[in-house]
Amino acid sequence: MSLLKLRTTLLYNYPYYLILILVLLISIPRLIIPKQSNYKTTSKEAIGIVEEYSYSKDLLKITISNKEKLIVYYYSKNNKKLDIKLGDKIKVLGEFKKPQSNTTKNLFNYQKSLYNKNIFYTINASNIYKLSPTKNIYFKFKQIIIKLTDNSPYLKAFILGDKSNISKSATTSYQENGISHLLAISGMHITLLSSIILKVLKKLKIVEEKRYFFTSLLLIIYLMIIGLSPSALRGVLFFILFSINKIYYFYIKPQNIFIVVLSISLLINPYYIYEVGFQYSFLISLILLLTSSSITGNYLQKLLKTSILSFLISIPISLYNYYQINLLSIIYNLFYVPLVSIIIFPLSIVCLFIKPLLPIYNIFIYILEKIRPYIQNDGGDIEFVKFENGIVYVRMHGACVGCMELDTTMKEGVEALLLEEVPGVIAVEVVE
Repeated sequence: MSLLKLRTTLLYNYPYYLILILVLLISIPRLIIPKQSNYKTTSKEAIGIVEEYSYSKDLLKITISNKEKLIVYYYSKNNKKLDIKLGDKIKVLGEFKKPQSNTTKNLFNYQKSLYNKNIFYTINASNIYKLSPTKNIYFKFKQIIIKLTDNSPYLKAFILGDKSNISKSATTSYQENGISHLLAISGMHITLLSSIILKVLKKLKIVEEKRYFFTSLLLIIYLMIIGLSPSALRGVLFFILFSINKIYYFYIKPQNIFIVVLSISLLINPYYIYEVGFQYSFLISLILLLTSSSITGNYLQKLLKTSILSFLISIPISLYNYYQINLLSIIYNLFYVPLVSIIIFPLSIVCLFIKPLLPIYNIFIYILEKIRPYIQNDGGDIEFVKFENGIVYVRMHGACVGCMELDTTMKEGVEALLLEEVPGVIAVEVVE
């Protein structure tokens, strides 16, 4: 088929609908036919490659993969961390258990969530043995990225989408206020990252075709590092197809590109349709594409229209999955989306590679997050202002202003924690 004929064919809608129908015919049987595990509850050991790991106090959580994925829980003795790295081949001895299902109807089903990721069992490990260290370049590179973000939980969240080190109270607050998407790698993050890369390459005077090629390649590498989350996958696939469409002048309609992206995603994993992130990402993207001509005006006007429309689209998804909505999420997103897109996310990328530029306030924000929930419970709040000459300056809000126990809270709470965890801190002072 000649390039001209291919371009003509791609202008029509029917090829894309045909692709989607074929993908659905392939995917539906995969959803209906039950998957089988290679393990049983009577199994006593497993061997696999470490794909993910995280520490929470004395608890080590590992995801290993061989024929299928397994989640391993191991309580380390005396809070001693094991020498485990990504890509290591390990042997695990312990008790196999099926993940617990929800006991109350319509609540989050942990068992189903893991099942959709091809995880049928968890292991309470009694012993873990390293069989061989990783020689895989991919895992070594990913390990470096993780190590670079270890000192900043929010940096790890914005770069890798890993929220494991952020306090539960903080993540709950994000969820309740309808801005949890800011801590997940979404299409917004992919768009921002691709824009930054393209601008840098343009400054280096690289021709347009190569700019889009290198950006696509870097996005694929990035996607492999963070994992194939539905929203990130959608963003990367859309950019690649958009780039091909632009460079080779196929003039494919955006909604048809969307259909191709949807089809590829379902081919990769049809169980994506059960994930809330997939539902949000694809439905909101589709509606925004179809209504793009009506979203006009300056930056703030477009942001307001997009926020309102996204909120309205998300209502049925939120009600179906969580049985609640936050009407103030529109206002919150109007503030936080520009803050993240213009300042925090670009700064996070810079701090990842230029360690000395990592703002010291990130440390204090992390520490203050531990204290904030208790202050907020009493109707108050605390805000980090600056760090200067060994003194941490904070500002109190709400019920904390003029509180008779403020000095006790500062000395026995905030100051004690900062002195213990941050070298160089000598005192904490409250400013108005």
